Amino acid sequence: QCFAQRLFTMRLFLVAALFVAGVAAAAAADNMPPPFTRVLSVQNPPMSGSDVEVLQHLVQRSPFVANVSYTNQYDSQTAQAVSEFQKGNAIPSPSGVFDAPTANMLLALHSCDGFQDPGTPAGQLGYKYKIHIPVFHNRSYEHTGMLFDANNTLLHQFRVRAHGHDAPGSEPWPSFSNTDGLNEFTSNGNTPTGYAECDLNSPEPNATLYGPFPVNRVMNGISGNAEWVLDEYKPLRTGILLHTGLWPDWTPSEDMPNSAGCLHAHPTDIERIWKLLTSIGVEVRDNPFGQTPYPYKPQGLMVIEQVGCQ
Repeated sequence: QCFAQRLFTMRLFLVAALFVAGVAAAAAADNMPPPFTRVLSVQNPPMSGSDVEVLQHLVQRSPFVANVSYTNQYDSQTAQAVSEFQKGNAIPSPSGVFDAPTANMLLALHSCDGFQDPGTPAGQLGYKYKIHIPVFHNRSYEHTGMLFDANNTLLHQFRVRAHGHDAPGSEPWPSFSNTDGLNEFTSNGNTPTGYAECDLNSPEPNATLYGPFPVNRVMNGISGNAEWVLDEYKPLRTGILLHTGLWPDWTPSEDMPNSAGCLHAHPTDIERIWKLLTSIGVEVRDNPFGQTPYPYKPQGLMVIEQVGCQ
């Protein structure tokens, strides 16, 4: 009877210990900043997913990291890179485990890709036009976008907003805020920076959300964060558009609402861009609605360059 009682007590202790461990693990995961949703460590089989992919690309930018391969698996090499990052940035108890303090510091230090527009005319690269959009770290500040033809002749300047959601999940529409915005590696976050292809597509079916005019779709990243966030075959994000909307009670003198990661511009500017592009021979392609890979040969280039992070 005593043995049975001891066995019962041991089982209760084990259940309690497992419960406490589970609560601690859940709490640690809850503290992770998006796009990270879990603590990452070496496991068998290896942990994998888009969060590991983001980590590997960002940690490679650290001057303290010797090398890391883009395996999309949290392997021993990735753990070593995380440990080097932790040691170099004086994170307490560097262990190679990618936890919340490490994730927050990585995003703060290395989200910026340092990309700069090379200035090459689109025509020299086989494209018909280029759109250049500067952005700030605080995406609530709107900036002036520029449309160039194949010879780098400026055709139009327009106000643009590259602010995504403020937090993961759905938000009221339309949504206005004066925050930095959710980082560009998270679904519905800020518009990804870098160099990518773009193309003119027929209007989206919901004119209230996207406006009644043809939209520019951004895809097939070339360099910067866009190179891997908008990868041609396995993009982390899709559906990045330059478009407008029929925003209720909005006037052109006001800031535009936030998007779900797209680029917002005034209705008159999106209409003007469409007409200018068709006047220089750009075709309006039937909208593929995020089909991957993109089914047409893109006609344009999109440059989204963060000011002050080079």
